[in-house]
Amino acid sequence: MNRRSAQKNKYSWILILCIIVGLLSSLYLVFERHQIEKSQNHIENIVDYDAVLRANAFEKRSQEEAFDALRNAGVTAFAIYDRTLEKAHDAGQIRLLTAQDMNSVRVNGASVKPGALYIALASGKEGYYKEIREDLYHRIGKDKVHELNTSIGPVIELYGATEDSYKKMNLGISKLQAEEVADKGFNVIVRPTNYRNVTSEDIQYVFNRLDGVPHVTGMIFAGKEALGAPNHIDETVELLNKHHIPLVGIEAVNQLQYEPQQGFLEMAAKNGYSVGRVYTIAKDELKKITPEESAQRFYISDIERNIRYNLFPVYETGQNNETVLQTTINYIAMATDKLSAKGYEFGPADIYPAYTPNPLLVVLSMIGAVALFVYVAQMFIPMPKHTQLVAFFGISLVSIVIFIITSGTLITQIWALSSAVLAPVGAMICLMEEWRRYDASRPLGTVKSILLSVLYLVVATLFAAIGGMFIAALLGNTKFFMEFALFRGVKLTFVLPIILVMIAYLQRFPLWKGRMINSKEEAKQFVVEFLTMDVKFYVFFIIAALGGAAWVFLGRSGHTAGVPVPGFELMLRRFLENTLYARPREKEFIIGHPMLMLATFGFLRKWPTVIHFVLTITGVIGIASMVETFCHIRTPVFMSIMRGYDGLLIGVVIGLALIIAIRFMMYVTQWFQQQEVKHE
Repeated sequence: MNRRSAQKNKYSWILILCIIVGLLSSLYLVFERHQIEKSQNHIENIVDYDAVLRANAFEKRSQEEAFDALRNAGVTAFAIYDRTLEKAHDAGQIRLLTAQDMNSVRVNGASVKPGALYIALASGKEGYYKEIREDLYHRIGKDKVHELNTSIGPVIELYGATEDSYKKMNLGISKLQAEEVADKGFNVIVRPTNYRNVTSEDIQYVFNRLDGVPHVTGMIFAGKEALGAPNHIDETVELLNKHHIPLVGIEAVNQLQYEPQQGFLEMAAKNGYSVGRVYTIAKDELKKITPEESAQRFYISDIERNIRYNLFPVYETGQNNETVLQTTINYIAMATDKLSAKGYEFGPADIYPAYTPNPLLVVLSMIGAVALFVYVAQMFIPMPKHTQLVAFFGISLVSIVIFIITSGTLITQIWALSSAVLAPVGAMICLMEEWRRYDASRPLGTVKSILLSVLYLVVATLFAAIGGMFIAALLGNTKFFMEFALFRGVKLTFVLPIILVMIAYLQRFPLWKGRMINSKEEAKQFVVEFLTMDVKFYVFFIIAALGGAAWVFLGRSGHTAGVPVPGFELMLRRFLENTLYARPREKEFIIGHPMLMLATFGFLRKWPTVIHFVLTITGVIGIASMVETFCHIRTPVFMSIMRGYDGLLIGVVIGLALIIAIRFMMYVTQWFQQQEVKHE
């Protein structure tokens, strides 16, 4: 212990200075990022226009009453898709006739063909008929589209494919339908499908239909390809910008990045990743959840994942004795009310600008992360001050060169990962050094131990938050905001801090056979003794239990959840989401922070070293999780800060309650023991 104590203060103050400079630079970038994120507060609430018309057909209220109800619920836009003959017929825009239907119609100069499909005018809908004829000419060519002169007016004859295939064939975006939506006071979201063997003329045809249509506030591609893919995406991007129509991507089902659409990523890159992001719920999933849960999912998506387009699906069956449309209106209104309470407004969605932070400030933040790396490294491997400085300046120089050559994405991710791992580890080691100040003293009083347990938790959390600021600054650009780039190594941010804190603990406290391990020889001896020791049978049960806990811990960590969340925990999450500004993580306020408080309290009260070790290792989970929160760059940085604050606040309360409960149990146990002694 004496050797280690003599070495512990031999760090270079230049490292501390560089960490501070990097932190100040990061704080400025975090503030700048927060200003950008705060300004993105307009959300577009969208519903499928055709789906609303179909749902309203089964209701007593008029279309205008239905549209007013949707508007009052917060709907600001309708999505229009490529029209099909089937949809146009269902909407009453045309009439579809079979050869048998045409037997009662007089055809001038031609005869009816068995198996053909016929398209006739609908009264008062001549414009739609002309649009569809134009779409057919463009899709399959004029020579395959025959217009007949009949007693009921002009009729289009389609022959050569099955009726069903003609009915379901995508025709094109209807300008009349878009204008109809705009005339009702709603914005227009366009959802075109790509053409087979797409040409420049095809792309121009789509945008010609949008000329003069007001309030087109987004284009979301339907299908597996973006319009113009694979060879004409430049023209699509050019026309989108010319018409001032935002490009919008569909969030993937696993809530990571985007649904695969050929050409979309290339388009986004050409726009500097300044695109919109839409969230929706699959119809099969919608059937399984309540309207309340649906509303909650949209709410959480918007506040946590930079979603600014909500595409609300229409329920297929009504809930709670309501109609299909009313059920849909109800859950949209619930989501809108929740978002309004958070300060969001509704209308044309805000699109993140193509933002890249100041490179000089990023470099300063990166140098701070390098200094943090060397500072924590010398806590494990004592090195002279000149060695620390040589390592620091050498690594910094190499990192700056790589940053310049690669435009920064790779090297900033490396140092963000380093900060995510080493900031909580450094915080824990500093805390261990503080514990060791009381190592030789007698147990402290209960009140002082409790106060110090709170103080040390707060200080450790603030130290670890340095890593969070480095991460938020290094990766704070539009590419990460919109998840075209992801933080890599999420699992490592949970596993490595635990392993490194174990090593640091063994270096500082006599856990293994009453001695510490702080040299190569002692480490080798520890490995040999550990691998050759006798093991009792019950140890296998302990290992199995720890393995199960690790499986749950890792399975519930990171971007995807491999372990299901029980119902009672979901209820707790929903309560916290609706009560607090940001829902803190259970592993922080239920596990990590209370255990770290207990670790301090237990050490100061001279609890057994094994118990203190377990509490310490469990305690690192909380501050590691808090730092890892900042790795989710899609979440606004202020929300990540508030999530950590809320977790710390609740964790302190639970920790205090736990300490008091344990002290009470110990007091009761001692009282009973004294009573037994008296009776004897």
